[in-house]
This record gives sequence, structure tokens and C-alpha cells, in this order.
Amino acid sequence: MRRIIAGDAAAEEDLVRRYKDGIAIIIGRIVHNQSVTEDLSQDTFRITLEKIRDGDVREPERLSGFISSVARNVAIEYVRRMRRLMNQEEIGNAEQIRDPQPDQLEQLWRKERAAIVRQVIGELKVERDREVLLRYYIAEEDKERICADLGLTSLQFNSVISRALKRFKELYLKRFGKF
Repeated sequence: MRRIIAGDAAAEEDLVRRYKDGIAIIIGRIVHNQSVTEDLSQDTFRITLEKIRDGDVREPERLSGFISSVARNVAIEYVRRMRRLMNQEEIGNAEQIRDPQPDQLEQLWRKERAAIVRQVIGELKVERDREVLLRYYIAEEDKERICADLGLTSLQFNSVISRALKRFKELYLKRFGKF
């Protein structure tokens, strides 16, 4: 997000590349039309990037949920506009699709899981394991940036993160008995 706020076009492309498939799924489930899904996906990224640049997204760890909400809202607004323009039968059951937003219990469960994951990462013995896992999975930093900061090639990074994930899983299973 810092890179986007600073005007880094590559960061914007990374965001689009990272979220485009998920956004297409969310929107596609609501509108059921490929070309409309593509148009609404572009609107979603336009709105998201504007909000990030304006500083309206204050919690980077919630970026995925924020983007998902924008996509859902854009798609629902489209359906409402079409419903006003067309006969309700032509739109079908678009409003009957289950709300993809997690309910309160799911939100609580996600917070608890996130806290457990952070705790286990914090207990890893190797500093580089902690740093790579936190930066890549929690802070969602770009792989190339992490490689540059740590002096790793892409292949070395893959090995490091693979070993770190293995150690994380072993520690997690040791602490909690199941994954």
C-alpha cells in the first residue's frame, strides 16, 4: 500500500495481478456475465486504488477483505441498476446469492486463527524464517522486494520460504496437534 500511495505503477500492477482472479469469482457469482464481470473488475480496482491513494484504507492487513467488499458492492449496485432498467424476471436470482462476507462467528474465528499464526511465527527459532513469513504472508510484501532486501535470488527465496513453512507447520502441529 505504501508503494501505491507513493505512485508506484508496478505496485498497482502487483495488486491487480494478486487479486484479479478472486475479484472475478466474487463478481461473476453475482452478475453471471463474463464481459460485465471484466468491466466491474476494472471498476473495483479503480475504486480500490483511489481509496488507497486517498489514505482511506488504514489497515493493510485488511486489504483483502476491503477489496472483496468493494467487488461485492460494485456487483450488487450493477444488479440493482439493471433491475431498475429491466423486468425483475430477466435479472433472475442475483440477490439470492449468499453474502460472501463472513458472519460474526467467522470473523471471530479468523481473528483467532490470525493471532495463533502470528504467535507461532513469533516462536520460530530462525529470524529469517520469521521475517520471510511475516513479510510475505502477513504484510503481503512483494517477493522481489523481500529478495532484494535479503540478498536472495528468486530460487533461494523459494527454498527459504519452503523451509520456513515446513518449520512453521511442525511447530504449529507440536503446539496445537492439528493443522
